Amino acid sequence: MPRPPLYQQSTTSTLLAAILLGEDDLRETTEIRRRAILRKSVNPMDITDTEFKNRYRLTKDAFKFLCEQLKAKSNLKASSRVSFELKVLSALSFYATGSYQRLVGNAKYLGQTTVSKCVKEVTEALISPRILNTFIKFPKSRLERDAVKNKFFSKYGFPGVVGCIDGCHFHIFTPNKEREHLFYCRKHFHSLNVQMICDSDCRILNVNAKYGGATHDAFIWDNSGANSYMQELHRNHEQVWLLGDSGYPQRPWLMTPILDAVEGTPASKYNVVHGKTRVVVENTFGRLKNRWRCLSKDRTLHYTPEKCAKIIMACCVLHNLAINFNVPEPQSEATTTVHPQGSPDTSTEANHENERGDDLVRGRALRNILVARINRLHT
Repeated sequence: MPRPPLYQQSTTSTLLAAILLGEDDLRETTEIRRRAILRKSVNPMDITDTEFKNRYRLTKDAFKFLCEQLKAKSNLKASSRVSFELKVLSALSFYATGSYQRLVGNAKYLGQTTVSKCVKEVTEALISPRILNTFIKFPKSRLERDAVKNKFFSKYGFPGVVGCIDGCHFHIFTPNKEREHLFYCRKHFHSLNVQMICDSDCRILNVNAKYGGATHDAFIWDNSGANSYMQELHRNHEQVWLLGDSGYPQRPWLMTPILDAVEGTPASKYNVVHGKTRVVVENTFGRLKNRWRCLSKDRTLHYTPEKCAKIIMACCVLHNLAINFNVPEPQSEATTTVHPQGSPDTSTEANHENERGDDLVRGRALRNILVARINRLHT
């Protein structure tokens, strides 16, 4: 018996599939096949360098280096449906925009479920210990700390600085009622209060994303590994310090502004230089949120606090990668720059006035020496 024409075979098989699978399932199966074919035929690297930077916030060289590091130092793997590079690009696009819909719309060969899975896998890879320690690291040797100190001093004229510290609030979705109060911050929204330390180039040296928005900066600092490390340096007679605002306690290893300094005095001059130097950490937050818009004030991370913390840390890794490769800031939106003030914020300094321990006394004595030195340097 002769076989039916090819088009009839196709129609017959389609009808048979529709009967066996159902119309909705058939449509879904057809869409999955269509996307798979497109994924194999489209190369995202074929776009221009400018378009690549605008879409993924990295240069192609930085992206290739990132993929090499992830392949060598994480468990991220390609799947039968999505290549390794496409997984990373999908996550980068989400970090850059904060939107699944835009990515799914631009790349019609990816479904939202696929993109969500890619973001999860790449985020876990970026915060794996070997990757995290490659891109975010506090200067461990005396030579490294001297290099950071010298850069701060040459730029701002403040001696002994190995980093600037502050906390920044990142919007998150309302957590469950049992712990909602831990994340409701003084700015009247739910957030993570993320502590960061940066160098004079806005490179992130340390990040702590463990605490909710209701937690005070000073508490996070007191319970951080960075605090313990700075104390250890002082026990070893190395006079280096971080710069923090008045929300932090004055210590020999943490310099804060001076309350009620009279205009024109050495103390006032110290405050001005302190403010101009410390503003680098505010600019770090601005640059981080400007490049990776999923973290910007206009976005809210719609995940559990734990997953939000992972995304923030992943973006910190990418922020440092962009600095290492001199990737220019996105041009579509101006970078947030905070201008320093000559006088400190006194709203929280009073919280530390009753701390009369040896650390506070020694910290103030060392700060007085710095005041005199800065007065001579900036006369």
